[in-house]
Order: sequence, then C-alpha cells, then structure tokens
Amino acid sequence: MINSNKFVYPAFIQQEEEGMFCVYFPTLFPEHGWDFPLSQGTSKRIAIKNAQKDLAYSLAGFLYDNEDLPEPIPIQSNHLSKGMELIEVETSFEPYEAEIKEHLKGRHWHICYYVEEMGECIEAIGFKNDQGMWDIFYEDYPEEEEHPDDHLLFTVKFRTEAEEKFYQYVEEIILKRKKDRK
Repeated sequence: MINSNKFVYPAFIQQEEEGMFCVYFPTLFPEHGWDFPLSQGTSKRIAIKNAQKDLAYSLAGFLYDNEDLPEPIPIQSNHLSKGMELIEVETSFEPYEAEIKEHLKGRHWHICYYVEEMGECIEAIGFKNDQGMWDIFYEDYPEEEEHPDDHLLFTVKFRTEAEEKFYQYVEEIILKRKKDRK
C-alpha cells in the first residue's frame, strides 16, 4: 500500500456528558477539529484505539486525494479547557491496509457551490481515474437543454483545483444561463 511508517499526531480526549470519550484532532482538521471528534469510545482505551484506526483512514485519504500528509502541529495547552486531556495518537497503515484499500474504492468528492439567493447547492462529483487524477462531473442539466452524454467537466489533481474550476464554471456558465432564462 502506502508505507509502513508510524505516524504520531496530537489530539485531545474529553469525556462528553453522555459518558462517551471523544478524541479530537484540531490541528489536523483546523476547520472542524475543535468541534467534531474523529473518534469515540465507551472508555479512554477504546476511544484511543478507535482514533488510531480513524487516523490511519484519514491520513490514507489525504494521500489518496493526492495531498501531502499534514504536519503534526502541536496543540497549545492554553487552548484547552477543563476536561480536555492532551494525548498523542500513534498509528500506521499496516494493521488496516486491506480495510483502507476497500474503503478507498468508493471514495469520491462532492463539491458544492451554494447560491444563497436561490437557497440551493449546485453540486459536482469527483471520481479518481486510472491515471490517479480526479474526473469532475456535473449532471444537473435542465431536461430541455442539449448536453453531451459524457458529463465530464474537467480533470484535476487536487481538490482545491477542482473547487476553483467548478466555482468558475458555475459563475461563468450555470448562473449566467439561469439568469438568461428569467
């Protein structure tokens, strides 16, 4: 698979009101890592064991998406509040290799361009092709509109590139067409 290296990422564990122990990775997932746990369990031990597996899956996902692995950035203790315990989670791909390969088979991206005034999301979907690139598809053409059978918009290497190109496509093509129909 990818490699048999060990990876260590900082996290914190906290017991929630319902009694579950939750493991958070705020520096690995800066957008939502403080708010949403990657893993949980009925005890600290189980939560950390689950975090080892979930972290391996997440890191494999970064690599599968053609991204570099994020650097393990320390969590500053002054950002923690009562009940949050700093931990380091060590993992590798090896114990989960077969499961990760199976899991990644169906991996795909949903790219959403939210149009606030319309209250809708215009969405594209990306699937990895045989060359290791991502094919981005858009299939929401109006029935009366002529369009090719193949709904491939473009092929990219990175998700950020796909988002930029799709947002440009929505703004320059789709929204203009919708405006012209009114």
